[in-house]
Amino acid sequence: MERWTVPDLTDFEYLLAHEGQSPDASVRSRDRRIFLDAVVPLLGTATPTSRSFRRDALRIWLEERRTQLRAEQPHAVLPGEVFRESRGVLRIVIAVVGFVSGAVLALSLLTYSGKAAVNVSLYLGVLVFFQILTLLIMSRFFFFKTSLGTLRRYSLLYAGLSRALERIAERIVHTAMTRMAGEGRDGLKAAAGIMRGMYGVYGQVLFWPFFALVQLFGVMFNVGAVGATLIRVLTSDLAFGWQSTVQMSSQAVHLLVKIMSLPWAWLLGGYATPSLAQIEGSRMVLKEGLGSLATGNLVSWWPFLVAAVVCYGLLPRMLLALLAAYGEKRALERVGFSHAGCDALLLRMTSPEVSTRGVPDAPQASPQDAARAERPAASYLSYIDTVVLVPEDILTRDIQDEIDQHLGQHLGWKLTRLLPISGGAAKDRPAIQAALKDLSDDERAVVLVQEAWLPPIAETLELIREIRAVGGRPMPIALLLIGKPTPGRFLTPVRPSDRALWDKSLASLADPYLTIASAGAV
Repeated sequence: MERWTVPDLTDFEYLLAHEGQSPDASVRSRDRRIFLDAVVPLLGTATPTSRSFRRDALRIWLEERRTQLRAEQPHAVLPGEVFRESRGVLRIVIAVVGFVSGAVLALSLLTYSGKAAVNVSLYLGVLVFFQILTLLIMSRFFFFKTSLGTLRRYSLLYAGLSRALERIAERIVHTAMTRMAGEGRDGLKAAAGIMRGMYGVYGQVLFWPFFALVQLFGVMFNVGAVGATLIRVLTSDLAFGWQSTVQMSSQAVHLLVKIMSLPWAWLLGGYATPSLAQIEGSRMVLKEGLGSLATGNLVSWWPFLVAAVVCYGLLPRMLLALLAAYGEKRALERVGFSHAGCDALLLRMTSPEVSTRGVPDAPQASPQDAARAERPAASYLSYIDTVVLVPEDILTRDIQDEIDQHLGQHLGWKLTRLLPISGGAAKDRPAIQAALKDLSDDERAVVLVQEAWLPPIAETLELIREIRAVGGRPMPIALLLIGKPTPGRFLTPVRPSDRALWDKSLASLADPYLTIASAGAV
């Protein structure tokens, strides 16, 4: 089974969004066929509650859907391809800019007119000490969970990179759209915003590609600085000296460079650092100029300077680039595919198809067909204990079995407790907390029942936010919309126009773990 990649996630989310929250019967039948024809032969009868099964089954579904889409639309361009190409273009741009920036900065610091030596203090301060400072600032990322959404809000650098990637993607999309028409063009245009919609679910995964771009800039910046320094040293006669407003003795400078050269002293030996005599002999005094300084002392600094940039600038960035690749791999392996769209897709794949049409004089089924004969039943995705919140003004007796069967068939969840609520967030919070208190954090969900014929109000949205605050971000939440209850039936069908109104209103929550379900769905 191939590993998931960021372009794969982009295509996966696009295809999920393309189906919408209310797929028709043909979509459910198609996903069921993919499960029987492609997933089962490869994965066998593994339980859908298995994390590895979930990852592998969704990966197989993605490959099957890609194959189907390319067969239907040969010129179709999926957003994963757009992301891959955009990141490639951005890498080239960043590498070139980084190399040129490092080379230009180093050359500006190595300007030598013959009257004043190259200032070692300024060179070290800009190309070494400043980089050490940026690395120390960057180290804060490893002490807390970081997502791309957080960085976009609090880091100008990462916000700029993500906007640059989006702009490049938009240009690629515009170019690709010239080869397409009709529905394919509309779908690709909608795909341009997929990256922004993925921040909430895959923020920690998306952090690493952008972190890697920053390290690529750092690597190429240092390569440019080292290359420019070596070229200047080899092609011109440079003199290096040191001076500082802060009164430092030659012994103090010698101690500092000895400490700094510890990582490479074993490799360069006597060339690792200038000696104490060379440091004393390269100290510049503004009034005296270079006339009293020996050439051997003035040229003794360049091996130390190059080694310092390599050790404290280039190597850390290379290590961080490797860390970015490893971090992206690990983040992809930790993706649980537990948000609402994944649950809905897995339920479509694992739920038996039900047909009410009779087949007169049907021939006797073959053993293979008989094996596929399926009876309608609840198809639980996992052992999720579900708390169902029902407004107290519509709560009646004997509805628990009806709701339990509906949740099992359409969400794959098991009803644990039925709780009447008033609809006010502050008033209902203690009851919701008590109901969730004894349930496992990883195996619990909340279903909020609402009458779809009543338009969504601010109090309902606030209640959903309150449920999210109590249960935590990854906890599944479902809004179960029902029509007007009738005698003997609580879960009455919902009109499409009412469902569309609720879909539009709840989109403002941007909650990837919120499912909108309708009573009466087949």
